[in-house]
This record gives sequence, C-alpha cells and structure tokens, in this order.
Amino acid sequence: INGSEANFSLPRHREDEEEGADRHPFLTDAWLVPLFFSLIMLVGLVGNSLVIYVISKHRQMRTATNFYIANLAATDIIFLVCCVPFTATLYPLPGWIFGNFMCKFVAFLQQVTVQATCITLTAMSGDRCYVTVYPLKSLRHRTPRVAMIVSICIWIGSFMLSSPILIYQRIEEGYWYGPRQYCMERFPSKTHERAFILYQFIAAYLLPVLTISFCYTLMVKRVGQPTVEPVDNNYQVHLLSERTISIRSKVSKMVVVIVLLFAVCWGPIQIFVLFQSFHPNYEANYATYKIKTWANCMSYANSSVNPIVYGFMGATFQKSFRKTFPFLFRHKVRDGS
Repeated sequence: INGSEANFSLPRHREDEEEGADRHPFLTDAWLVPLFFSLIMLVGLVGNSLVIYVISKHRQMRTATNFYIANLAATDIIFLVCCVPFTATLYPLPGWIFGNFMCKFVAFLQQVTVQATCITLTAMSGDRCYVTVYPLKSLRHRTPRVAMIVSICIWIGSFMLSSPILIYQRIEEGYWYGPRQYCMERFPSKTHERAFILYQFIAAYLLPVLTISFCYTLMVKRVGQPTVEPVDNNYQVHLLSERTISIRSKVSKMVVVIVLLFAVCWGPIQIFVLFQSFHPNYEANYATYKIKTWANCMSYANSSVNPIVYGFMGATFQKSFRKTFPFLFRHKVRDGS
C-alpha cells in the first residue's frame, strides 16, 4: 500500500503504446501472490483466533506473558483482515480502486499493527528479562492487570507513532498501460521522504530489535551466574525452584523464537525500502519488483507463524488446546493405537 508495497510501474515499450493503452499484461504474480496471501490469511486467522480463545477460556492461561501473546495475536488478526486483502488486489489490478479514504485508512492500520507488534515483542522481552534478573520482585509486579495496562499503552503509542502516515498517504495519478490511480506516499521533497523512511525503520524495526537484544544480553549474563541455594536446604523447595526455572526458561526460548521470526520476516522489506530510498543508483525494474514482492510475502507471512510456534514450544498452550478440543486428540490416540 505504501512505499514498502507493490506500487510499481513496469517500463512500457513504445510498441505497446501503439497496440492499446487499456490492456495490461497479466503476470504470474497477479494470481500467485494473492493465492499465497489467501493461505496466509487462512492459517493466520484460524491460528491467532484459537490462541485468543484458549487464553480467554482457561483461567490458568491468563498470565502476564499470555496477555502479551494475546495482544500479539490481536495485531496479527487486524493486520490480516484490514490490510492483506487490499494489498493482494494490487497484483491482479492495474491500480488502486478503493478511494482516498481507504488508501489512508489501510496504510495507517498497517503501520499501527506493525508498530504494535514491535512494541509488544519489546515488552515481552523486557518482561522475560525482568523475570530472569529479578525473580522475586517480578512476583509482585508481573500481574495480568499490569500486562493489560501495558498493552493498552502499546496501542495508544502505536496510533500516535503512526499518525504521519495520514499526512503523506494519498491517491496519485500514474500511467501504466493507460492512466491509473495509485495509493502511495507523496512527500514535499526527497529529504522529507528519506527522513520519514528512516523514522519508520528506526521506530518499527531497529530500535525494538536493539532493545530486545539488550534484554537478552542481560538475561544471558544472569543465567550464567550461580544460583542461590535455599536457606533451609529443603529438597521440595529446591525441586520447586528448579521446576519454576525450567518453565521460565522454556517460555523465554519461545519468546526468543518469536522475536527471531519477526526480525527475519520483516528484515528484508525494511532493508529494501532503505536501499530504495537512499541508494543513488537504485533502478526500478522487473528484478527489483520481484525482490520487493518476495520481501512483502516474507513480512506478511509473519502474521501466521506465531500460533505454530506456540503449538510446538508452549507446553501450557498444548495442554489447553487438548482441553479445548479433546475430540481431535482422542481421534489421534485411537489412530495411534
């Protein structure tokens, strides 16, 4: 929809102009990319909806970490419903057909959800760091209520940080096999454009990644320190302490995987947009168009992979899924027997 999306005009040859301006080529990506986006939507909507349902249904799942996970699932659902379908239409259609309001609205929501995802991942990493470095203090302050307040603040902050999109996003006239309308960012100057792209990169990618890296560096240092033995050397207390540490370690590993997936999925498009704006010899051609399309598919796929991670790495999620859908697991047991 915006500078990171598919608004790109392929070069026209003179003989094409003579043949007719109203016909445009139907490229492979015109059906392949929407098909891929449809698959992402199906998997993402089902998976993230199940995550929210399981957390809300089972009381033992209402922990601070799971509140952040539910917030992450909510951002993915909004992104999949409000942004992906409109982006998918850019590939088979020659231009934007939904008007100026939807142009601003979709681009704004996309930026809000991406920003909320970044800040939520940062909050989750900070939460895991707090648990690891200050395990006793965290018992008092890490409550679902605090996580809910933080999540609300995340959404408010994301709306504020994304507001510049409403200023620069608009309908522009273009030409590709005839006059077309495009939903794109329009800046007063190249300096404004570069400043805005850099702002987006820092706010929605670099700063969260650096903050998360700092949190996990502290965690690694803390884990490397010797643990304190119980004062009364009670075996049951010691066993409970080891079990708690083991559970927290598994949760921390799951959060690490989620963060790494975000960095890997969103990294290519962020780097491409920076290259597109700052490299003096950047040339818009079919090769760069294919790279941008691949990078977009990578970033959009991130909205559907998190529930898969919870299913494979989250022991509490696995148990809750079994309780919620016992008939599926009974069937599996019968087949195995």
